[in-house]
Amino acid sequence: MDTRLVRLIHDYQDAVRCAVEALEATGIPRPKSTTDWIGYDVPGTGELATGGRYFIHGFGCAVKTPEFCVDFDFGEHGEIDGFDFHRMENFARNHLQSKYGFADPTELHLAIKASCDAGEMTDSGYILWHIKPELQGESNQNVDEPSDRPESPTGRCDIG
Repeated sequence: MDTRLVRLIHDYQDAVRCAVEALEATGIPRPKSTTDWIGYDVPGTGELATGGRYFIHGFGCAVKTPEFCVDFDFGEHGEIDGFDFHRMENFARNHLQSKYGFADPTELHLAIKASCDAGEMTDSGYILWHIKPELQGESNQNVDEPSDRPESPTGRCDIG
């Protein structure tokens, strides 16, 4: 798998993990299912206890903090390791070339297509994708340098 794509996926997943931790610190629990998520009786937008804001939408949430901004959906059973390509591209937009080495969105899309065609990713049957479990460890080893904690990649969350 393209090491640039691996780095982007892992950074996106790290940002989602941090967002979920911030939601939990605010008193919004991680759902056990998408049905749980849409049934929660919490304000649709609000302040995070750790600083920043959240905006709940459909099966997911957009979270903007001073450190990062990420928009994601929960998996069918509350999983947080899935990704969709549109949100991942938005996450990386301002750093697509400088941090991830993709010349433009077209090059990113070609890398995604190549990984899908090679069977390195699986479709959840919903809107989320996953790196194949047998490639997770191998993919981590192929990343040249570990990325730092998510930085504010886009500023393009649906939060005021």
